[in-house]
Amino acid sequence: MGRALLEPDAERVPWGLRWRAGFTLLEILIAMAILALVVSSLYGAYSGTLETTEMVESARDVDQAARLALMQMADDFSSLYYRKAEGENESSPFHFQGGMEAEGEGGAVVEFASTAHLGFDVSFPSLRINRVGYVLEKQADNQRYYRLVRTELPFVDLSGEREGTAVELADTVESLTLTYLNEDGETLSQWNSKAVETEGLLPRLVHIRLQLAGGQSRLFATTVAIQSPGEAGGRQ
Repeated sequence: MGRALLEPDAERVPWGLRWRAGFTLLEILIAMAILALVVSSLYGAYSGTLETTEMVESARDVDQAARLALMQMADDFSSLYYRKAEGENESSPFHFQGGMEAEGEGGAVVEFASTAHLGFDVSFPSLRINRVGYVLEKQADNQRYYRLVRTELPFVDLSGEREGTAVELADTVESLTLTYLNEDGETLSQWNSKAVETEGLLPRLVHIRLQLAGGQSRLFATTVAIQSPGEAGGRQ
């Protein structure tokens, strides 16, 4: 009897109170819609942050690759070595030959002798003459971009067989353009120390334009001064 008195009588509970004891289908749908809006907003902000982070990292990687490539090219040009061979024969390793850009689907943009080297082996003497070249190679998996490769043949002034090296400086290269300034201030797209108009001469300035892709196409440029043979500290 006592237990029956403690339990509420369902018949005596007002209908309005019994109806409000749970959630209606409409309320559940509204709550789910609000939750979906909140989740989608958070996901949009998160994905936007990820995209921004990826863009920043991509731009940083492109900047670093371009900076290292231009620094290496500037070092090679600044250390350029030239010595006029007897009759400037074709086998001379010291001649300077460069075009505005590589021809065809890939090839050497410029080749010259330089005392600069990558210096992986500290046992090598500090002064060594290398045949340095910069080559654009088509990527096998992406025909849109080139790889910028630096080639080096050490001790070209010595006889005997030796093994050259090739190091990739940058990928996703859209173009590498070089122009040359002569003593009269004229800009040339080609330079050959064996040609009649530039025989035995070196350009005074080399202007380098490197275009890389990283999210969007970006252009980097630098100018390098070249000392002529016979100048103080210059090459012979």
